[in-house]
Amino acid sequence: MAEQKKKKTNRPFIFGQTNNQCVWSRAGVAKPMLCINMFDCLECSFDRKMQANFAASAKQLADTPSDPRNVRMRMLINQRKCRHMLSGRIDYKLCGHGYDCVKCPYDQMIEDTGLNLPLHSPVIDHTSGFSVARDYYYHHGHAWARVEYAGRVRVGLDDFAQKLFGPQDAIDLPKLGATVSQGSCQAVIKRDEHQAETLSPVDGTVVALNPKLASKAPLTGKSPYSESWIMVIQPSNLKKNLKNLLFGEQSLVWIDDESSRLTSMLKNQDGQRLAASGGEAINDIFGNIPGLDWDRLVETFLR
Repeated sequence: MAEQKKKKTNRPFIFGQTNNQCVWSRAGVAKPMLCINMFDCLECSFDRKMQANFAASAKQLADTPSDPRNVRMRMLINQRKCRHMLSGRIDYKLCGHGYDCVKCPYDQMIEDTGLNLPLHSPVIDHTSGFSVARDYYYHHGHAWARVEYAGRVRVGLDDFAQKLFGPQDAIDLPKLGATVSQGSCQAVIKRDEHQAETLSPVDGTVVALNPKLASKAPLTGKSPYSESWIMVIQPSNLKKNLKNLLFGEQSLVWIDDESSRLTSMLKNQDGQRLAASGGEAINDIFGNIPGLDWDRLVETFLR
């Protein structure tokens, strides 16, 4: 629990990123500083400024070789380390496009392959019978958001929602390129004659869908924080959106509260218990406890 005591800052937490230094600092061109844009260099104002400086300084190298600014730039030119190497994304790659990443096919490949790579399971904490993935952000509608390299956000439904509503018959997904908004519908889960809208945790554009779900296959309820992700979003207002989400110890306290609300709701269901032996909440709560009102569950928890 102690490791979960992380305060919200203006700098989003990037899941799985071991290095947080700006690539220009790592190259020795700029003074030591932290990345300010989640390694989304192509949309970074500081990177654009450095690119302009790079172009100007490169032309002056022959004329003023002793200029300290040119010494730093010469260091970068000699090393030619790819920005993905400097960020820690890959082990080794030299730049062959003069740091013009927009025109680099390797850069595009790295960005594209990162969308559907197999996910490493996160560290899991447990509270009130439910699992909570560490270093994920949570929306009050029980969608999780994982900020990844280049600022993209992978989203899914948390363990509470998947256990509450049980296995689904199908899930309706938005199309690639669709725009989603924080707190508005991102996908619709269906079970028998029931359906429920799940809410997006962030604003942005859908850039990838889980191929396991794209054929209307249901959420399995297994590995809710890895294999059962729903989509990847290119956010348009991330820092502002994250202020409305729960993170760290806040998410554990919130799940405790949600579990208490659900327990109170079940008191009138003939003494049914939320947790099975061992303290873990039962799977498929809706399917195993007779008399539960689907619409009430949706209104109460997927808000």
